[in-house]
Amino acid sequence: MMSLAFRAVAVLLAVALAGCATVTKVDSGETLVRNRLAVQVSEPWNQFERGFADNTPTWTLEGITVDALQFYVGVKDGELLAPTPTGRKGIEPLTFRATMQPADVMTLLQTLLTRDGSSFSLDRLEATEFVGTRGFRIEYSMVRKLDEVRLRGVAFGAVLNGELFLINYSAPRLAFYPKHAAGVEALARSAKVKG
Repeated sequence: MMSLAFRAVAVLLAVALAGCATVTKVDSGETLVRNRLAVQVSEPWNQFERGFADNTPTWTLEGITVDALQFYVGVKDGELLAPTPTGRKGIEPLTFRATMQPADVMTLLQTLLTRDGSSFSLDRLEATEFVGTRGFRIEYSMVRKLDEVRLRGVAFGAVLNGELFLINYSAPRLAFYPKHAAGVEALARSAKVKG
């Protein structure tokens, strides 16, 4: 187990990194993510333009170290879901293929979320409509390695015209996930691809 001092330093580092990112407010109403994915926002979010380690738009309601809503918009066949960390051996690139089935995309997401040693368990994978086409919904549980916080997560995805559209939300399972899950579900149901 990590010492309390190490955990505190790690959390402070994450907060410091978040302080370096550009943060903007996302107001209620329709919002366009990456000029392609329109979503209806029912309550204001804070948006980190570049996420933490990659170029993924990331929103939060409670703070970036608490909850995160990530948008993977128009990932094309052969493109990476997220960059491969530099200087770390044995890390497989997370390459999206347009022929991937929902279980394959779930495995990509799982691999992304566990690169830091966090644990992941799939709770449910089911078909659902997303961005106006047949898509999928993933429910999962995690234990974040950094601080051993138990998280719940939900992701909505679909492959449309050979491109992946994926929204992923995670938060601590007992307080924040239940507080915001319905709003995230409504936001995902409203998602439409433009252009």
